[in-house]
Amino acid sequence: MNKKAPNIYIFNATSEMAISNGTVSFMPNRILTRFEQDLDLLPICYADSDDVILVNQIPDTKFLESLHNVGIDTPRFELFPQALTKQAFLKEEKSHLRPWGWSPRIHHQLAPFKSQCSQSYTNQPNANWKIEHKELYSRKLALECLEHITNNSPSDKYISKDIFPVICTKQSQVEELQQKWQQIVIKSPWSSSGRGLQVLRKAFINKSVEQALGGVLKSQGYVMVEALVNKQLDFSVQFFSNGKGQLEFLGFGFFDTNDNGQYQANFIGYTPKLFNQSLSKEDQENLVIEINAALKEHRIANDYCSYLGVDCMLFLDTKGQMKVQPCLEINLRYNMGTIAIKLNPYIHRESKGTFNIYADAKSDFVSFSEEMTQKHPFEIKDGKWFKGYLPLTSPNQDKLFGAYVFLEQIDLLFQ
Repeated sequence: MNKKAPNIYIFNATSEMAISNGTVSFMPNRILTRFEQDLDLLPICYADSDDVILVNQIPDTKFLESLHNVGIDTPRFELFPQALTKQAFLKEEKSHLRPWGWSPRIHHQLAPFKSQCSQSYTNQPNANWKIEHKELYSRKLALECLEHITNNSPSDKYISKDIFPVICTKQSQVEELQQKWQQIVIKSPWSSSGRGLQVLRKAFINKSVEQALGGVLKSQGYVMVEALVNKQLDFSVQFFSNGKGQLEFLGFGFFDTNDNGQYQANFIGYTPKLFNQSLSKEDQENLVIEINAALKEHRIANDYCSYLGVDCMLFLDTKGQMKVQPCLEINLRYNMGTIAIKLNPYIHRESKGTFNIYADAKSDFVSFSEEMTQKHPFEIKDGKWFKGYLPLTSPNQDKLFGAYVFLEQIDLLFQ
């Protein structure tokens, strides 16, 4: 039996920033570079055992053994960028290149591998970067999909048009919306996970906000301004696009953000009660169908091949009615919702928990992991993840950032 050609994975969390920059020479700042390097193992959550992950540091044996002990079959690891000049690896047949997200920079970086990729890869629409791909990743396209969804749906559960996001090209337009809505959120056209986002709770723009706003308007041409609403739940609708017009629905992701909209954690092993209380099964099915139709109408299903997540929100309107924002943003990349869905099968039916990214300026992942391992030792029950703390990036190497799962037992009496 022939050995399967590996898919090649790399974690490049700054892909949207690289798209905004537009050059192949884009370099993230020191902290974001460290973030990407410390979390370079995240593709273990979705790569197969015969695939390859490009990493900054080969994971230690002790950590790899701990993953095997909980049922994760780890793939091969190759050091990056050394793999770009390693002749044996360059000559090796490869299936697909699968970065966290595409950008001009990552296409340029991975170019030496492309000649050995499968025809299936080279035939996909984003096998090479094209200038027109940039708009696929913009908040402007998310707004167009939102308009498509609400214009073509009979549902009265969706956000009303008077608080739709607005494209602003001048500071004066932002100030007008601030007077209208009082509390607003300003978003950069190309950004993700709460980066490039400013929440203004007071009806004036201070000097630091003015400077940041001016910088984005100058570099990206516009900002997206939204009314700050009474959010109740963040969730996402996860798909896989085959690049040939078809979208496969993978499931819903549920996540938590802080007061400034920055990502905190994904819920795993359960669906929040509020979701099923607020949206009937029919509402949920219609939401998936309507988002799917909007993505196809705007050619995402034809021009993009890989995983994607559409961020949505449940919120209370001014009358206290629960409403849905069905397309806050479109993340054309692997995302934390993808990981949560991939982790769910490991979770015991009597457990629930969170998938978390550790980022604390006052400490490091190594110290945090030592403390959590002592306080919350990990337990397996019936071959499934049951309880406690499980690191998904090595706690034995010098890491500032990390990823982990934390599980607790569900109280079945109250279910």
